[in-house]
Amino acid sequence: MPELKERVSVGIVGAGIMGSQHARIYSELPGARLVAVADINGETASEVAGRHGARAFTDYREMLELREIDAIHVATPDHLHARPVLDSLEAGKHVLVEKPLASGVEDARLIVEASRRTGRHVMVNYTHRWAAPYARTRAIIESGQIGSPLMVYARKDDALWAATEMMSWTARTSSASYLSTHDIDLVLWFLDTDVESVYAMGVKKVLIERGIDTEDAIQALVRFRSGAIGTFESCWVLPDSMPTTTDSFIEIVGEKGTIHVDRIHEGLKVATERKYEYPKLSLSLEIDGRIRGGIRLCLEHFVESLRRGTAPQPDAASGLRIVLVSAAIQRSIAEGRLVRIGEL
Repeated sequence: MPELKERVSVGIVGAGIMGSQHARIYSELPGARLVAVADINGETASEVAGRHGARAFTDYREMLELREIDAIHVATPDHLHARPVLDSLEAGKHVLVEKPLASGVEDARLIVEASRRTGRHVMVNYTHRWAAPYARTRAIIESGQIGSPLMVYARKDDALWAATEMMSWTARTSSASYLSTHDIDLVLWFLDTDVESVYAMGVKKVLIERGIDTEDAIQALVRFRSGAIGTFESCWVLPDSMPTTTDSFIEIVGEKGTIHVDRIHEGLKVATERKYEYPKLSLSLEIDGRIRGGIRLCLEHFVESLRRGTAPQPDAASGLRIVLVSAAIQRSIAEGRLVRIGEL
């Protein structure tokens, strides 16, 4: 049995919403040590790094020269994942990259190949696997209680502000890539299968009128290799008055039963003078001054896997599977036909 590494030293590329949250979590994990934070905005990098006693860089490539760093967490916008992931692997670092693995199939395949060649691990940060409702769903399916899954419907719809205010690069992605890839990962994990073919349709009206050239909503019908069928719905033009930013559910119909996971309600409703809302609880919440929930558990899995010398999951190969599906969705919309994954 390999000797347990005392601590994993981590550097973060990208100090935005996710990067700054992850910096805090790494600083709170007993098996991790946050060494450095890199961001092209020097003020942001210094502020986040200084909060946790880490070094700040404006060029992540300089950070990669630090021999003490074991792993890099890439938290850049989706279309900027590939280069820092590849550079980190070449520098001998393990990598945890925010989902999706990359914004294109070619880049995703390059990352898979680089991970194998360098012997460095790549994990894709599909945090939903560590949310209690989804973890329990997989356990129920594995137990055989509902029999073999026959049909899946997965919806993940966002309020308009998320696409128009929270992100500056919405036109560089799609709701399928940004939102549905969470659900695609979950469903492939639940069913232990792959997608065989995709037929998708999208609509453009609200966002393009605001100068953002991407679909308002997408629905993709898929067939899995297991023979099951599924629909992945994504949208980010729901009214900002929604009580939660994301309206999300997954329903799985099996031979002997069904599972319905409703993530819009998580057991708490709050009414104030400002709004009525359903706070999200299973992914991130603060207890005793520390972040708890699925996001922390996901990062903890990455750190503990590296400490033990095992491969964290989902890995680069799993991430490639998701990129292939999202690419097939976009090709199907563009060409108006069924697309087989084997074509890509």
